[in-house]
Formats: sequence, structure tokens, C-alpha cells
Amino acid sequence: MNTKIKISGKILAELSEKIPTNIIALNELIKNSYDVGASFVTIEIDTIRKILRITDDGSGMTMKDINLLFHISESDKIHGAKNKYGRITQGSKGLGFLSVFKFGKFVEWKTNNNKGYTFSIDFTKLITADDISHFPIELSIDNSIPKGTEIIIKIDNYNVKTLKDYFSLEKNYKKIINSFDDDKFTINLIIDNKSFSSQDKVPLLDNEKKQQLFYITYNYKTQKIIFRHNDHIILTEPYSFPYNQFSLNIELLIFQLKSHGKDKIDKLFFSPNEDLTPLIYFNSNLFNNYTIFDPNIMRNIKTSQVLNQMIGFIRITSKNKKIDFNSDRSQFLQNELSDNIKNFLSDINKKIQELGSRMKDYLINFDFIMEDKISSDFFDSKDPEEYRKLINDNFFFKDKVAITIQSDKIIYSLFGKKITLLTDSYVSARGESGKGNNNSGKNVIPPKINLNCASEQIITVPSDPLNLKNYIASVYNSDGESVNVEELQIKIDSKESVTGILPSIDVHCEKIIEFYYLDSNIGPVIKKMRLVFIEKKSIILTKKADDLLIYIPAGLNYKINYNKFLDRLIKQINGLKKKDYFEMISCSLRPIFELSVTSIYQSKKYSGRFNRNMELSEKIGEIVLYLKNNQGYIREIDKSTTIGYHNLNNMLNVEEFKKAVKNTNLGSHQASTYLTEQEMDHIAKYASLFIVITNEMVNNKDIK
Repeated sequence: MNTKIKISGKILAELSEKIPTNIIALNELIKNSYDVGASFVTIEIDTIRKILRITDDGSGMTMKDINLLFHISESDKIHGAKNKYGRITQGSKGLGFLSVFKFGKFVEWKTNNNKGYTFSIDFTKLITADDISHFPIELSIDNSIPKGTEIIIKIDNYNVKTLKDYFSLEKNYKKIINSFDDDKFTINLIIDNKSFSSQDKVPLLDNEKKQQLFYITYNYKTQKIIFRHNDHIILTEPYSFPYNQFSLNIELLIFQLKSHGKDKIDKLFFSPNEDLTPLIYFNSNLFNNYTIFDPNIMRNIKTSQVLNQMIGFIRITSKNKKIDFNSDRSQFLQNELSDNIKNFLSDINKKIQELGSRMKDYLINFDFIMEDKISSDFFDSKDPEEYRKLINDNFFFKDKVAITIQSDKIIYSLFGKKITLLTDSYVSARGESGKGNNNSGKNVIPPKINLNCASEQIITVPSDPLNLKNYIASVYNSDGESVNVEELQIKIDSKESVTGILPSIDVHCEKIIEFYYLDSNIGPVIKKMRLVFIEKKSIILTKKADDLLIYIPAGLNYKINYNKFLDRLIKQINGLKKKDYFEMISCSLRPIFELSVTSIYQSKKYSGRFNRNMELSEKIGEIVLYLKNNQGYIREIDKSTTIGYHNLNNMLNVEEFKKAVKNTNLGSHQASTYLTEQEMDHIAKYASLFIVITNEMVNNKDIK
């Protein structure tokens, strides 16, 4: 007589509890995309429709992968090892698929790895099954699915609120989109059509430049702590790394912040307690820990050595199987290896703060000369080392000071800063003070900020984000010396820009840009330029582009060829003067959307893809959302139109499209009674863009 082992569905409910929060679950799903070589993953949270969608362009799942997905606690991954995509493998426990049920009970998968499959699971039925090894999961073949994987989860009410509240804080959504330390992997987050992307990160060294005290690096191979100040190496300290079971690199910025200075630091580097903190990445994935490299570690040791205004990155890698984490991935499980990592980080943290605190005051109070002026008799010496005797013996960098002898003055230079000491006879003759920081007593030369272009630039919209510092050719101060462009401050329309990046512009407008810096001799130096943004228009069967109502936001050679009747309609609309034929034009805008949607529905590529039993505005919204969820298609449209990927992604606003289509009802039925000229222009703008969308969806073979 034989029996068999039965596995109740209740075991899955218990296993799912090992995933403590939906943020940890979300990170698990991102890791899955990373492990299959995706160049991007898009997480879309729609709190109205209560849908969570995760889409990537990775390799997709084969039948073998699908079987492994449902083989609980089974995986062919080796955590920490390099996979075939050259990435450090993240998952290995075989519990990844349970993460989806942290958000809701009904989940659908769509995946394609040379063959497309769709399948779904109702978790409420699965966990009540008497024996889950016999639970049926029906797979459907659908080869129209794009390469990659899409997961659609119906979110429950609790998770809708929890996710919305959590991502309302900048420090939280930035940690999700920056959860991987890999520039070749883009994480996009869309919350009710508001988009965030890891591509928009602020470079570490662009944080509050004027108040940076130290830039510090440590490399486990060179085994040296290197301190930099003002782009100069000021100290190199050997520091042994005696381990071979893990590797470690450190990159830190330490500040001397003024009042409210923390407000200008990237919120990515804020801890749950709102303190500044470095981020720890273990095997390229963010390690949610704020204790093993604590900026306040010296507070209970020696308060004078506390340098806690600290941000940056701690990067740890290891493929040792001893490494494991607690359920919320906030602590290592304790063993000899994890103790070695924690002890090393604690010790080097203390060393960095101890060394930095010894140098800090000398860099803040840059006054190391004991005399106010030099006796003319003493000045007879031509040996620079004689003048080094005038430097305070306690000055930490005494041996690094460069000394230049000029007529009637000595110039002491260090880390890009200067102190000038004059002879007593020079001071008496000129009536000047003898000593001054930042080149006091020197002849003033007119400073210059030189542009590499005309002071007025015409730019077509939609524009790419602009790094405004790229417009600077050179900068010279009143001593005739070159100034680092990075020292310039920038204002856009009188408002200070922290990053110096002008975001993409998609409407006609003008921007006044001010470049300025504080010259040590004469004060503020300012250079202005004017940027004029105009619309780039592709003419549709008409010659004069300036007065077009319907235009294509693309290059002049772009062709629309999916509906001949539509071409004629647009030509006729553009041939009418808006002022004289307002009502006729108003009634003619809705057919543009209707004809375009019909062309998409008639394309064999989209057979059964979209729900045809909806109002026109909902149909348009569904099509736009389809593109938003397939970022690769947006890139394909950008290739054809040169609109710009980020611009196009921002322009694909579902609610704005739906609003434009709904307003066409006013034009069709009530014309100028309720439809304003501004609303007509809004409709025309989104109709023009939808023409491009339709043209690409119908004719572009890489959009399916």
C-alpha cells in the first residue's frame, strides 16, 4: 500500500509572509527584470483603475522558465555570480513569483522569448487548493506579445493607499528608481501618469557645490583613502584591505552646510529619519541599511571629530554563499563574513571622520600666515622656503603651500586659493592693507564669462533637456586666471537652478538664463543669454507652416501615409482661417481621432488587442497607455520623428489626451458656444501627436 505527499495551498500563504513589505516585493520584481538582461523596467501604478503593471524588455520566459517560476524554492540562479548578460545575479531562492501577490490576489503574465505566452493566477483559489501540485494553470499562446515580460496585478484597496502614500515622498520614489547601481539599466516609475526615471539622477558631485568640504574615495585594490578639496588631492592615506571574500569601494561627499543647506541636497540621500546618509549597494542592488555606515558614528566617541553631513555610495560585491539578509533586507544575517564587512565599514568610517576633522578647520578658516605684511629687509631673500617660515607651524598643510615671489609681494597658493602678502614699503606707498585672502592688493582685470554661441538661441520644441553649462566657452576672473565652469551658478528666469539643467520644453516660450560667480576682487560677475523655443512643424500638404492648426511635431521630411482621406481633411482644416471658420474647424477635429483609431483597429497587428466597446476618449487613453507601458515602442517613435525620447514620454499624458478628445464633443455639438480658442489649440496639439502615434503604430514594423 502506498500514499503520497500532498502540499496544501496554505503553505504559499505562509511563504508569502516572508516578504514583509510591498516595497521589498517591488524590489524583487525589479531584480527579476535585471536578471533577464532588460535594458529597462517600467513600474506603472494606476490608483484609479487599481492596476500595478511591471513591464520589461528582457529575454522573456521560455516554457522551462515558466515551469521554474512555479517550482517553489527552486531556481537555476546563483546569487552573486556573473550571468550571461554580464550582470551580478540577484535572485536565487525561487520565491520571486510570490512577490506579485503582495499587492493583490489576481495576477496576469504576458511574456515572449521567441514564443509568446499568457497565463493568470487567482491567489485566493490557489491557497485554498487541497494539493497545489495539481492546481491547473492554463497557458495561451500569443506571439503578438512584444519580447520581454509584462505583469498586470489588480491591486487591493489597502495597497493602493499604501503605495500612493509611500511614493508621495521624494526620498522614497527616488530610492526605488535608483535601486540598481547600473547605468545600463533604466528604472521608470509612473504613478497616475506622473513619470520618474533613473536616467534623471543628479550626479553626486553636483550636490551643493559651494558647501562641499571633502570628496573622498577608497578602492579595495589600491587600499588608499583619498581626500579631495576644491578638485585637489589634499591627503592620501594607506588603509589595508585584508579580505578576499568580498570587495568594497567607497565614494563620499562631506559638507560644511549653512542653515537650511540640507534642503538643497538630493532627497535620494535622506534616511527614514531625514538625516543625510550614504547609500549602500550590495551586488549592485540597494541595501536598505542605515546603520553599518553611520555618519554619526563619532558622536559618542569624540564630538569634535563628527563629520555627519555626508552622502555618497558604499559599493560591496561578493558571491560568497554565506551572505544572506533578514526578511526586509535591512540587515545581514550574522556570520563571520558579515561581521568582517560590518567591522571594516565601521573602522574605515571612523578613520575617515578622524582624518577629515583634523583638516576641516584649516580649510574653512583659510588664514595661515602669521604676519600682516613683510619687512622690506626680509623681502630681499629669493628663497621661497624662507617665506614658508611665516606660515603658522600648526597649519596642517604647511608643506603643501606653493610660494611665488613677485615684485613687492609674496603669493601663497593652496588648493586653488591664494593669500597675498605685501611688503611694508608697498603698503605705505599705496595705502593698502598688507595681507588679504583671495588675491587682495592685486591689479584688477575685467573678468569675463564667454559664451560659445550667440547670446540668443532659437530652439525647436519639444526640446531635449539642456545642460546650460555647455554654452560656456571660458571664464576668467579679475586676476586673468581661468575659472572652472563648474563654479558658475545659474538662474533660469531669475530662479536659481541647482543642477544647471533646463528640463525639456514642449511649448512656445522664452527663457532668460543668467550665469554668474562671485569674483574675489569685484563681486558678482554676470552673463545673460536668451533661449527662444519655437515649434518644429512638419507640413501636411500645405506650404505655409507658421499658421498651421494641425501640424506634425517632427522633422520636415516626415511622412504621414495611413489614411488618404485624413490627409485631405487636414489640408482643408489648415487652409481655413481660424478666426473666420471657427465653428467649421471645431466640428472637424473629432474625425481626426476617429479615423486614426479606426486605422489602428483595422491593422492586423492589433487584432483583439484593444477594447472597442468604449467611448472615443477611453479608446485613445487605452492606446496611449499601451505605448507608455512599452517603452521600447516610444524609442522607436523617437527614432522616426526625432521628437526626443524623454519629451515624447512626457507628452504621452493619458489624461491630457482624454481631455482633448472629450472637448471635441463641444466642437462637434456646441461649437463656439463652449469651446474656446485655447481649448481648440489644445485639441489640435494632441490630435497632431496622435496622428504621429497612429502612423508609427500602423506602419512601423518594430511596433507590434
